Amino acid sequence: MNKKPIYLFLMFLVAACNLPESSETIPVATPPPPTEIPSQSPPEPTSIQHQDFPVSTLNVSSYPDVTSADTAPEKRAPYGDSYEINRLERPFTQEMIYMPDVDIASFGISEDDTWYYISIEMVGKNPNNAPGIRFAVELDTNRDSFSDFLIVADPPFSEEWSAENISIFTDTDRDTAGISASRSDAVFSGNGFDSLIHNFAQGVGSDPDVAWARINASEFATVQFAFKKSFSGAMFFYGVLADAGLKDVARLDYVDYFTEADAGSPVRSNPNYPLKALYSVDNTCYQAVGFEPTLMEPKVCPVIVQPVIVGPQDPGNPGPSPEPTCPNQCPFPGQDPWPSCLCWPG
Repeated sequence: MNKKPIYLFLMFLVAACNLPESSETIPVATPPPPTEIPSQSPPEPTSIQHQDFPVSTLNVSSYPDVTSADTAPEKRAPYGDSYEINRLERPFTQEMIYMPDVDIASFGISEDDTWYYISIEMVGKNPNNAPGIRFAVELDTNRDSFSDFLIVADPPFSEEWSAENISIFTDTDRDTAGISASRSDAVFSGNGFDSLIHNFAQGVGSDPDVAWARINASEFATVQFAFKKSFSGAMFFYGVLADAGLKDVARLDYVDYFTEADAGSPVRSNPNYPLKALYSVDNTCYQAVGFEPTLMEPKVCPVIVQPVIVGPQDPGNPGPSPEPTCPNQCPFPGQDPWPSCLCWPG
């Protein structure tokens, strides 16, 4: 066997292992130092600056609403709750505990060059009372007795004008009075005021000054709203609402979503007494602004007939004077008894 090739291979292998190491070092790229980015604080939120403010004093003419203060100890409303035509007098809990801060006594409107002012007088004088009362103004701007806008003020309320607690809802499919504005359409399955178009706190809406609210503005105005004439226009119906119960704008009018049997009644003589599903709420009829109503429109406020004394008191009779009564001069078929003397369209 020839071992010479193997011997030569081993000699080359040993020589390769003993070669001198190269003194040249391969440079390693050093990454550049990181570029410092100056710390930046998040931008300050831009506070909305109000430009248009309502005035501080004004005179208001008022329209009366039925109150339940005198009959509250008997856990009942005297009258004024006409469910079929959406007249609610329900300032009671389901246990028939009276809530004077939910009981509307009167309401009215005034104006200046820029604003309409809706003033609401309550029997109670603390709108911030528990359980949290929502006050609202309904606007029917096309005068068909289906409300188009609902201006809502939620607690807490301040004695200074505030826009922060205001929301405005609208109805996009004309169902805020159910199918017919002249009667209850229970049980109805609409969506009431279905769209929020203004909420100052949420940044919804283009005009942060469109509507305001305050409380205890005067001896009369327990709750007061102000909204721009440019929002409502010059002709509309309006009504007011105090709601410490359902507070559900998607189910207004409430009478279209509950049968009277399910809603209950605050009137003791009504077979549906006491209150059940619909409670702690008071609303009013509609007043016309900028035009003369026919008084036959659904929801319109009736004529007020002045009460009269029937017969003079006999000086020799120590008994009480005759109670005032409503005169028989009502141009419409229906009339509430004294002291309201309200003449209702038939």
